[in-house]
Amino acid sequence: MSEPANRDYSRSRAVLMGTWEYADEDFNDVPAVERSFDRMDGLLRDPVCGPWPDDSIVTFRNRDTLGTTHRELISTLMEAEDVAFFYYVGHGIYDHRERLCLTVGDTRQDANFTAATGLPFDAVRDAFRASDARVKVAVLDCCYAGLATEEYGRLSVDHLPPGPGAYLMMSSGAFETSWHELETVADAQTYFTKALVDTVYEGLSGAPAGLTFDHIFGAVSDHLVANGRPEPGRRIENHAARWVFARNNAPELPPEPGADPEAVYREAYRRESKEGVERLPAIAAMYEGPAAAGHTPSMNRLGQIAEGRVRARMQGIEPGPVGGKALQEATQWYVRSSEAGDPVAPLHLGQLYEERYGNQDRALYWYALAARRGNTAAQERLTGLEQRIRLGIGPPGQPGEEHAEPARPDPVDRAPTLAVLAAVAALGTGVPRERWSAAWDGSESLALAQCLDVLVDACGGTYGEWSTLDEAEQACVLSDFIGLRPLRSELASTARRYYRTVGPGNLRAYAAGLRRRRN
Repeated sequence: MSEPANRDYSRSRAVLMGTWEYADEDFNDVPAVERSFDRMDGLLRDPVCGPWPDDSIVTFRNRDTLGTTHRELISTLMEAEDVAFFYYVGHGIYDHRERLCLTVGDTRQDANFTAATGLPFDAVRDAFRASDARVKVAVLDCCYAGLATEEYGRLSVDHLPPGPGAYLMMSSGAFETSWHELETVADAQTYFTKALVDTVYEGLSGAPAGLTFDHIFGAVSDHLVANGRPEPGRRIENHAARWVFARNNAPELPPEPGADPEAVYREAYRRESKEGVERLPAIAAMYEGPAAAGHTPSMNRLGQIAEGRVRARMQGIEPGPVGGKALQEATQWYVRSSEAGDPVAPLHLGQLYEERYGNQDRALYWYALAARRGNTAAQERLTGLEQRIRLGIGPPGQPGEEHAEPARPDPVDRAPTLAVLAAVAALGTGVPRERWSAAWDGSESLALAQCLDVLVDACGGTYGEWSTLDEAEQACVLSDFIGLRPLRSELASTARRYYRTVGPGNLRAYAAGLRRRRN
């Protein structure tokens, strides 16, 4: 495939759509969206991506209403013969059928009007299907972006023409929100687009001369999750992962020993991701050079190697408990990294002191330090541990795991959602399906998922009292809660009242009583 600098984009079309000002008071204006829109526009016009000629880029910039947007989208993508590219940044919402809709200025929050006043992603999908482009790419930076993969999630026709295929990149899951920087931050942007554009401009050490979307997505995902942001998603069809999107601005060849610590670190991580576990000792030796030079991510990585997490990840298994010399070595690396100001290392230390040393006071200290340094995952653990100590209850039954940058961590374990929901479905709620569905726009699955999410927060959060319940107990409590038929507008307040009624510190005993009554 040709490099971006040599590709003729005159036969390609890109549609960039963004909305940051709204008439409906239910939507907040988001100036950060405008800056992200402009950065993506500038990226395509930059030589690092080709550049794309002006005639190949169509912008739907902060439109007040849909107007002819759908028609223009179809006609533009139908002109594409090589690459058809679509990007959206702004508020994403879903209608009464749980379909993703992209908002414009006068989009209404009321689910009955959502699809009529916003652009359903189905319309984007239809425009892609009408196009004969060889490569079809959609990048969505909005809340609920993961709904784009629901049901007929393909971007292309049933039988693709010869070529790489289609690539869908999403900033959030199906029922997750996307985040943006606060306006107190200079040149605030959305986190996802900022990470994507920065990655392309900076390049990736050790990667090929041409960066594919898979190269870029991996780096973006690593960066976002390591910093406590929502984990992005992707869907790939045929060979779209091999399509070259940008020139690699970073050094093409692997760095020599003694080179820039960040470059050596990136090369070590690249080898960790590509090579077998038998190469782990040599990879660990590569991290030691940057770590000795004060590079904190390398220190964290060595701590994770000592813990056995890296070996487990390379083997595709769950890491086991660590103790003895290995635990001591991991602790030492995390302490060194933390003393150098790293925001991730104290989170790891908090986990070790809580889960391995059994020292809650030291765990609180390290979690608090990480939280002060802006680590949101540490703040969740701190809040949960403080609540459990205050109530005098035990540790979480299934503690989550976080990894240091740039490793892609497993998502934080917000209670085993799918298992709990399946158990609730088996138990039954005692509420007529029709009445329950009507109260939640006809979607029982959406009601269960949102009730679970709000109930977890009301019960102390991911690592608070809720985390001390096993799956069967969680299912019983959730089933009991939804038996109240809480309205969506009152869901949070109802969950708080429910928890106060059960009694903080009494949740497990209450769950046991529910199980006895059901049996």
